[in-house]
Amino acid sequence: MAYLDDLLADGELIKLRAHRHVLFLLLQTLLYVAGAIALWLLALFAYTRLDRVGEWLTLFLLALSIVPFCIAAYRFLAWKLEEFAVTNYRIVQVDGILNKRTFDSALEKVNDVEMRQSIFGRLFGYGDIQIITGSEIGVNSILGITDPFAFKRALMEAKVQGGRDSQPEHRPEPQYDENLRVGRSIQLLDSLQELRDSGLITDDEFELRRRQVLER
Repeated sequence: MAYLDDLLADGELIKLRAHRHVLFLLLQTLLYVAGAIALWLLALFAYTRLDRVGEWLTLFLLALSIVPFCIAAYRFLAWKLEEFAVTNYRIVQVDGILNKRTFDSALEKVNDVEMRQSIFGRLFGYGDIQIITGSEIGVNSILGITDPFAFKRALMEAKVQGGRDSQPEHRPEPQYDENLRVGRSIQLLDSLQELRDSGLITDDEFELRRRQVLER
Protein backbone atom coordinates (compact mmCIF):
# COMPACT_ATOMS: atom_id res chain seq x y z
CA MET A 1 0.00 0.00 0.00
CA ALA A 2 1.37 3.44 -0.92
CA TYR A 3 2.23 5.94 1.81
CA LEU A 4 -0.49 8.25 0.55
CA ASP A 5 -3.16 5.62 1.11
CA ASP A 6 -2.31 5.51 4.82
CA LEU A 7 -3.08 9.25 5.11
CA LEU A 8 -6.68 8.97 3.97
CA ALA A 9 -9.43 9.65 6.47
CA ASP A 10 -12.62 7.64 6.76
CA GLY A 11 -14.74 8.19 3.68
CA GLU A 12 -11.92 9.95 1.82
CA LEU A 13 -11.42 8.79 -1.78
CA ILE A 14 -8.64 9.62 -4.22
CA LYS A 15 -9.98 11.20 -7.39
CA LEU A 16 -6.64 11.56 -9.19
CA ARG A 17 -2.96 10.75 -8.64
CA ALA A 18 -0.30 12.77 -10.44
CA HIS A 19 3.49 13.16 -10.72
CA ARG A 20 5.84 15.69 -12.13
CA HIS A 21 6.72 15.17 -15.80
CA VAL A 22 9.81 13.15 -16.69
CA LEU A 23 11.32 16.27 -18.28
CA PHE A 24 11.33 17.82 -14.82
CA LEU A 25 13.47 14.87 -13.70
CA LEU A 26 15.84 15.26 -16.65
CA LEU A 27 16.41 18.93 -15.88
CA GLN A 28 17.24 17.99 -12.29
CA THR A 29 19.62 15.10 -13.08
CA LEU A 30 21.06 15.55 -16.58
CA LEU A 31 24.00 17.67 -15.46
CA TYR A 32 25.00 15.20 -12.76
CA VAL A 33 24.72 12.21 -15.08
CA ALA A 34 26.83 14.02 -17.67
CA GLY A 35 29.42 14.81 -14.99
CA ALA A 36 29.60 11.16 -13.90
CA ILE A 37 30.03 10.01 -17.51
CA ALA A 38 32.77 12.60 -18.08
CA LEU A 39 34.65 11.33 -15.02
CA TRP A 40 34.34 7.75 -16.27
CA LEU A 41 35.82 8.75 -19.63
CA LEU A 42 38.67 10.55 -17.92
CA ALA A 43 39.28 7.49 -15.77
CA LEU A 44 39.42 5.33 -18.90
CA PHE A 45 41.83 7.74 -20.53
CA ALA A 46 44.07 7.77 -17.44
CA TYR A 47 44.06 3.97 -17.22
CA THR A 48 44.98 3.41 -20.86
CA ARG A 49 47.33 6.36 -21.55
CA LEU A 50 49.11 7.11 -18.28
CA ASP A 51 51.63 4.64 -16.96
CA ARG A 52 52.91 5.66 -13.53
CA VAL A 53 50.00 7.54 -12.02
CA GLY A 54 47.36 6.07 -14.28
CA GLU A 55 46.03 3.50 -11.86
CA TRP A 56 45.82 5.87 -8.91
CA LEU A 57 44.27 8.60 -10.98
CA THR A 58 41.79 6.13 -12.40
CA LEU A 59 40.71 5.04 -8.91
CA PHE A 60 40.41 8.66 -7.82
CA LEU A 61 38.26 9.62 -10.81
CA LEU A 62 36.02 6.59 -10.37
CA ALA A 63 35.57 7.38 -6.70
CA LEU A 64 34.84 11.01 -7.53
CA SER A 65 32.23 9.98 -10.10
CA ILE A 66 30.19 8.37 -7.31
CA VAL A 67 29.22 11.82 -6.01
CA PRO A 68 27.27 13.11 -9.06
CA PHE A 69 25.92 9.62 -9.70
CA CYS A 70 24.53 9.41 -6.15
CA ILE A 71 23.02 12.88 -6.45
CA ALA A 72 21.32 11.86 -9.72
CA ALA A 73 20.06 8.61 -8.15
CA TYR A 74 18.74 10.50 -5.12
CA ARG A 75 16.85 12.96 -7.29
CA PHE A 76 15.41 10.11 -9.34
CA LEU A 77 14.08 8.40 -6.19
CA ALA A 78 12.71 11.71 -4.91
CA TRP A 79 10.90 12.25 -8.23
CA LYS A 80 9.62 8.68 -8.27
CA LEU A 81 8.23 8.79 -4.73
CA GLU A 82 6.80 12.30 -4.89
CA GLU A 83 3.07 12.20 -5.46
CA PHE A 84 0.18 14.61 -5.75
CA ALA A 85 -3.42 13.60 -5.23
CA VAL A 86 -6.86 15.14 -5.37
CA THR A 87 -9.36 13.59 -2.97
CA ASN A 88 -12.95 14.43 -2.21
CA TYR A 89 -11.69 16.43 0.81
CA ARG A 90 -8.34 18.01 -0.10
CA ILE A 91 -5.24 18.27 -2.27
CA VAL A 92 -2.30 16.27 -0.91
CA GLN A 93 1.42 16.35 -1.71
CA VAL A 94 3.75 13.63 -0.40
CA ASP A 95 7.52 13.72 -0.87
CA GLY A 96 10.64 12.33 0.72
CA ILE A 97 12.49 9.02 0.47
CA LEU A 98 13.08 7.89 4.05
CA ASN A 99 11.76 10.94 5.89
CA LYS A 100 8.33 11.73 4.53
CA ARG A 101 6.67 15.14 4.34
CA THR A 102 3.06 15.84 3.55
CA PHE A 103 1.30 19.06 2.59
CA ASP A 104 -2.42 19.43 2.06
CA SER A 105 -5.00 22.10 1.36
CA ALA A 106 -8.70 21.64 2.05
CA LEU A 107 -10.90 21.98 -1.01
CA GLU A 108 -13.16 24.43 0.81
CA LYS A 109 -10.20 26.84 1.11
CA VAL A 110 -9.42 26.76 -2.61
CA ASN A 111 -10.52 30.05 -4.16
CA ASP A 112 -9.18 29.56 -7.67
CA VAL A 113 -6.83 27.38 -9.72
CA GLU A 114 -4.47 28.85 -12.30
CA MET A 115 -2.78 26.70 -14.95
CA ARG A 116 0.23 27.78 -16.99
CA GLN A 117 1.76 26.01 -19.99
CA SER A 118 4.74 27.03 -22.06
CA ILE A 119 5.06 26.03 -25.70
CA PHE A 120 7.20 23.05 -24.65
CA GLY A 121 4.65 22.17 -21.99
CA ARG A 122 1.94 22.01 -24.64
CA LEU A 123 4.15 19.85 -26.85
CA PHE A 124 5.16 17.37 -24.15
CA GLY A 125 2.06 17.46 -21.95
CA TYR A 126 3.12 19.19 -18.74
CA GLY A 127 2.39 22.46 -16.99
CA ASP A 128 2.32 24.43 -13.75
CA ILE A 129 -0.62 24.59 -11.38
CA GLN A 130 -1.06 27.53 -9.03
CA ILE A 131 -3.64 26.93 -6.29
CA ILE A 132 -4.96 30.15 -4.78
CA THR A 133 -6.10 29.69 -1.19
CA GLY A 134 -6.61 31.89 1.81
CA SER A 135 -3.48 30.47 3.46
CA GLU A 136 0.22 30.40 2.62
CA ILE A 137 0.53 26.93 4.17
CA GLY A 138 -0.34 23.87 2.09
CA VAL A 139 -0.15 22.89 -1.55
CA ASN A 140 -0.01 26.19 -3.39
CA SER A 141 2.27 25.62 -6.38
CA ILE A 142 2.92 22.50 -8.44
CA LEU A 143 5.58 22.84 -11.13
CA GLY A 144 5.97 20.55 -14.13
CA ILE A 145 3.02 18.28 -13.42
CA THR A 146 1.97 15.74 -16.03
CA ASP A 147 -1.38 16.42 -17.75
CA PRO A 148 -2.29 19.64 -15.90
CA PHE A 149 -5.71 19.70 -17.60
CA ALA A 150 -6.74 16.46 -15.91
CA PHE A 151 -5.42 17.64 -12.55
CA LYS A 152 -7.26 20.96 -12.69
CA ARG A 153 -10.45 19.30 -13.90
CA ALA A 154 -10.36 16.71 -11.10
CA LEU A 155 -9.68 19.42 -8.53
CA MET A 156 -12.57 21.62 -9.63
CA GLU A 157 -14.97 18.69 -9.91
CA ALA A 158 -14.03 17.53 -6.41
CA LYS A 159 -14.54 21.06 -5.07
CA VAL A 160 -17.97 21.36 -6.70
CA GLN A 161 -19.00 17.94 -5.45
CA GLY A 162 -17.75 18.75 -1.98
CA GLY A 163 -19.80 21.94 -1.97
CA ARG A 164 -22.91 19.98 -2.88
CA ASP A 165 -22.29 17.41 -0.17
CA SER A 166 -21.78 20.12 2.44
CA GLN A 167 -25.14 21.73 1.73
CA PRO A 168 -27.92 20.78 4.15
CA GLU A 169 -30.22 18.10 2.91
CA HIS A 170 -33.37 19.55 1.40
CA ARG A 171 -36.38 18.37 3.23
CA PRO A 172 -39.82 19.01 1.78
CA GLU A 173 -42.08 21.11 3.92
CA PRO A 174 -44.61 19.03 5.79
CA GLN A 175 -47.97 18.95 4.14
CA TYR A 176 -50.75 20.65 6.06
CA ASP A 177 -53.16 18.14 7.52
CA GLU A 178 -56.46 18.84 5.80
CA ASN A 179 -58.40 16.85 8.36
CA LEU A 180 -56.92 18.96 11.17
CA ARG A 181 -57.88 22.16 9.35
CA VAL A 182 -61.43 20.99 8.86
CA GLY A 183 -61.69 19.94 12.51
CA ARG A 184 -60.53 23.34 13.75
CA SER A 185 -62.99 25.11 11.46
CA ILE A 186 -65.86 23.03 12.86
CA GLN A 187 -64.78 23.86 16.41
CA LEU A 188 -64.70 27.59 15.60
CA LEU A 189 -68.15 27.44 14.02
CA ASP A 190 -69.54 25.65 17.07
CA SER A 191 -68.00 28.29 19.33
CA LEU A 192 -69.51 31.07 17.23
CA GLN A 193 -72.89 29.36 17.36
CA GLU A 194 -72.72 29.20 21.15
CA LEU A 195 -71.74 32.87 21.36
CA ARG A 196 -74.69 33.86 19.18
CA ASP A 197 -77.12 31.65 21.09
CA SER A 198 -75.94 33.19 24.35
CA GLY A 199 -76.41 36.69 22.97
CA LEU A 200 -72.75 37.70 23.22
CA ILE A 201 -72.56 38.43 19.50
CA THR A 202 -75.20 39.59 17.03
CA ASP A 203 -76.39 37.73 13.99
CA ASP A 204 -74.42 40.07 11.73
CA GLU A 205 -71.20 39.48 13.71
CA PHE A 206 -71.84 35.76 13.62
CA GLU A 207 -72.31 35.79 9.85
CA LEU A 208 -69.17 37.86 9.32
CA ARG A 209 -66.97 35.62 11.43
CA ARG A 210 -68.49 32.47 9.94
CA ARG A 211 -67.50 33.63 6.46
CA GLN A 212 -63.98 34.39 7.70
CA VAL A 213 -63.62 30.88 9.09
CA LEU A 214 -64.89 29.28 5.90
CA GLU A 215 -62.53 31.34 3.74
CA ARG A 216 -59.42 30.18 5.59
